Amino acid sequence: MRMEDLTWPEFDRIKGKVKAVILPVGSVEAHGRHLPLGTDVFAPLELARRVEEKVKEKGSEVLVLPPVWYGHSFVLNTYPGTINVRPESLRMYVGDILSELAAEGFERIVLLNGHGGNIYPLIEAAEDVAELYPDLEVFLINWWMDFREEILSVCSSQGHAGEDETSVVLAIREDLVKMAEARGRRVKKKVRIIRKDIGRELFPDGVNDDPSGATAEKGEAILETVSIRIAEIILGGE
Repeated sequence: MRMEDLTWPEFDRIKGKVKAVILPVGSVEAHGRHLPLGTDVFAPLELARRVEEKVKEKGSEVLVLPPVWYGHSFVLNTYPGTINVRPESLRMYVGDILSELAAEGFERIVLLNGHGGNIYPLIEAAEDVAELYPDLEVFLINWWMDFREEILSVCSSQGHAGEDETSVVLAIREDLVKMAEARGRRVKKKVRIIRKDIGRELFPDGVNDDPSGATAEKGEAILETVSIRIAEIILGGE
């Protein structure tokens, strides 16, 4: 069920009945010339929807929260349309959300993250709140990283706006994908370089992979496999 669809009495009644709450977190940023700026939110939102279905099939419920759209995106901020939020701002904002959920009595919260730049602020936000609520468990799930093995059984490669991410968006919103513009290459550096506009080198045209092999069928396979795994984690508490 979606939190924003509930009245407050309905929300109050279901609080003690859900297995977990899921907070999708993403970013608004450049994803090549072929993918929409909302890619990093579209993916976790769709995964959350599928996880909800799979958990319900097992006789349990999860509550899906409205997503956090904006994230920390220093590297891609060199491209138009990227909205970069400072890490401390994201940490505080998500931390406040987690605190409110914990105060409502929820003890299992899933941060379903779709963007790499969010990882450290989300860890810190969860640690801050966990210090205050000893019974709270926060699961940070970075879908493209934590299930890399499963994804690479479907795609030949992974990368920002690459084959895996492009396939997922094709499966979710094919109408928003410009496959005629889907091109890119893998760029690697031996050490992390932090410099203004470094994204032009690391992500030429906002891509760091070859997306040309992406298909909606591959995306569907990724979404299905990953959502099954997340549902298992929620139900099993692993």
